[in-house]
Amino acid sequence: MSNDIDLGFVIQARLGSHRLPGKALLYYSGSTVIGYLIDSLIENGFKKESICVATSSSHIDDILVNYINGIGIKVVRGDEKNVLSRYQKTAYDTGFKNIVRLTGDNPLIETLLIRHCISEHLKADVALTTTRKIENKTVTRYVPKGLSVDVINSEALLSIDASKCDEYEKEHVIPFFFNNLNVKFIKDYVVKSDDMSIDTIEDYVRLFKV
Repeated sequence: MSNDIDLGFVIQARLGSHRLPGKALLYYSGSTVIGYLIDSLIENGFKKESICVATSSSHIDDILVNYINGIGIKVVRGDEKNVLSRYQKTAYDTGFKNIVRLTGDNPLIETLLIRHCISEHLKADVALTTTRKIENKTVTRYVPKGLSVDVINSEALLSIDASKCDEYEKEHVIPFFFNNLNVKFIKDYVVKSDDMSIDTIEDYVRLFKV
């Protein structure tokens, strides 16, 4: 484990998406989708050393790892399907005490929302602070898709026995928290925006113009 850092950003990304393969490395605004996200964090005052990309150990993601290493960002690799265990490995390897969970297909972050979630999380002393609720595999969103923020306490994350979680919990990371740990919901932060996530080629074309 590296030296503890109170808070870090973990961007989950892989290139093996079925709907839009390789989307994290698609061209976006002079960079790539994931590169634009990383640049946005740094430009808004977050330190480079507090950013980590969590990707899979699949050979498909070797090119992503090379790209991320090339721009000086740390990478942690783990199970492709068990994303929960990948986050646990990342929490352990980085020493981040709290993790802001972002995804490599959502480049258009709302920085003020992120800062608000961080502040509320640190004040509340909870396992998870989030802008959405997942119940019976149904997602209730309090901000538009693509702008979601999860802030996770690493001690709580590492306490979870991932081998006992079901496949949905392993893939989506946060569902386990809702039924088993303390969660704070960010419901009152108003963001006027459309869907900002890149899941399909149609999304990419639409957001390419933003």
